[in-house]
Amino acid sequence: MAAAVRTAIRNAAEKTWMVFANLSMQQKLLIVFVFLVSLPVTLVSYVSSINYTRSIEVNTTAYAEELTAHSLAKLDDYVTDLFNMSAMPLYNEDFLSWLHEPELDLQRQNSMYFYVTNLNKIKPDTVSVYIFDNFGNAYYNIKTGGKRSNFSEAQMTWARIAKQGDGRPMLVSTQEVSNDRESPYYAFSVIRELKDVKNDFEPLGYIVFDTSINAIRRQLESVDQVTKGKTVLVDESNRVVFDSEGTLTTQNISSDESIRKATADRGSFSIQLDGKTFICTYAKSALTNWKMLVYVPVEEVTRQASVTRNLTLLTTAIFIAFALFIAIAISYALTRPISKIKQLMQEVRLGNLDVRFNQKYRDEVGLLGRNFNTMIVRLQELLERVRVTETQRKEAELDALQSQINPHFIYNTLETIRMRAEINDDEEVADLTYILGKLLRYSVNHRGSSVTVRMEIEHLKNYFALQNVRFSGKYELVLDIAERWYDHPCIKLIFQPIVENALHHAFKNKPGPGTIRISAWEEGIDLVFAVADDGDGMDDTALKTLKEQMAGLRSDATGRGIGLRNVHERLRLQYGEGYGLSVESWIDRGTEVKIRLPMSDSGGEGTTC
Repeated sequence: MAAAVRTAIRNAAEKTWMVFANLSMQQKLLIVFVFLVSLPVTLVSYVSSINYTRSIEVNTTAYAEELTAHSLAKLDDYVTDLFNMSAMPLYNEDFLSWLHEPELDLQRQNSMYFYVTNLNKIKPDTVSVYIFDNFGNAYYNIKTGGKRSNFSEAQMTWARIAKQGDGRPMLVSTQEVSNDRESPYYAFSVIRELKDVKNDFEPLGYIVFDTSINAIRRQLESVDQVTKGKTVLVDESNRVVFDSEGTLTTQNISSDESIRKATADRGSFSIQLDGKTFICTYAKSALTNWKMLVYVPVEEVTRQASVTRNLTLLTTAIFIAFALFIAIAISYALTRPISKIKQLMQEVRLGNLDVRFNQKYRDEVGLLGRNFNTMIVRLQELLERVRVTETQRKEAELDALQSQINPHFIYNTLETIRMRAEINDDEEVADLTYILGKLLRYSVNHRGSSVTVRMEIEHLKNYFALQNVRFSGKYELVLDIAERWYDHPCIKLIFQPIVENALHHAFKNKPGPGTIRISAWEEGIDLVFAVADDGDGMDDTALKTLKEQMAGLRSDATGRGIGLRNVHERLRLQYGEGYGLSVESWIDRGTEVKIRLPMSDSGGEGTTC
């Protein structure tokens, strides 16, 4: 059964292909255009518009979450100011003394009322300030309207809340306040029990601030302007403290779907309200335990995205129609030579440059074929020229870099030999000359041949011996290299320039002895050598300058980085961009130069490694 199905599928595919193969070129192009251009372009346009809409929703949600948290923080700052205002009487000794007295004379009463009035002027949205002592006296100031209609009932409630607070500020959620002069208004309250801090925190009474919810509206009005939605603020018992639409204030909305979903301290979710989809972001205040919910209508958020999507689809349809017209028009002009040129170009792209176009006509296609043949010949010439030039350039660069060994060490060595000869007049001159000869022979010989770490170390020891003669054995060379790495191949002169740089700069201001340690270890597929000294080190500015000099971003005005840059560039030319030197330094602790080499012999042209 399976074989029969496979045979049927194969036969159907062959018949379909035969039908397609027998169609005219124009028909083939139209079919290819529909399936390979029109459908993908349409699909991409639609998917892009969908992703654009989703991206806007995600970005809007993130922005709304930040806006909610920021607005709630502003509201917390305002409430904190009210808390601080409720504590101000505790720092007024005259005021506290008045609360101790059951009856005040007229002058003190006026002073008390004046103080309360000033408290009520601090914040523009505080409606009234009440102060009650332990003797049943009440002192208050009301900006607008009259005294509360339920003043006695409110006083008992306030006294109970103040007692519960025990000197801490207590926040009372929004309530509808009515009086005998004006229409009711909404206000929330801050209550604090007043205690005598100098007399064992004896309770003296309590203070009440009534603040209009216009204060909240003022803090949050910019949120709705940005989101084009609404904002709801609820307390711990899910009673509405503030509603930007003004329809839910003081109502308990515990059964609302938004409250059931907003269970964390901060987050967002999608919700349906009155047949419309909203993005609801919320945040909970750690200060007041109030929770703010911001509703952003998705329709407003995606309005511009919908316009963009429709415009994109319309533009895509126009483009496809125009492209179809062009495809029909140019299909008449396409001939077999075009396919032949395409085939030849494919072969060239794969690296075959021995192809030629058989030119038969002198029309545009024939001219194209002639130019194609000319291009292939020119390309072959250019590739050969580039290959030769690149080989010569690399050899020249290696030769130039190899010759950039700082000559001043030779001058210093010869000067040391001369001075020793004048002072000692002994065979030490012969030894120094012998060592110097070995150094020079190593530097000049081995050109284009392989060297090993062992040869480099021997060369370094000779160089170090000369320097210790010059500096009276001041320096010590410590080698911490496993025996298996001594026969590892490498390019020539990688250790000596680094050690020379350390001797000339690291110990410049250090009178005592100095140590240079060379260690080696494996890192993945690389072999790393570290040349570390215990000299003066460099600060961040000097280290940055040295790294820029090594990278060729800054000229070597001081000459400090010439040897390091020489080694770094030769390593990169030999092994690639991932290899070379890296430098770290610490003030008064020394400098460490790491040399990174490949574990395997993977060098390019030039010195074999």
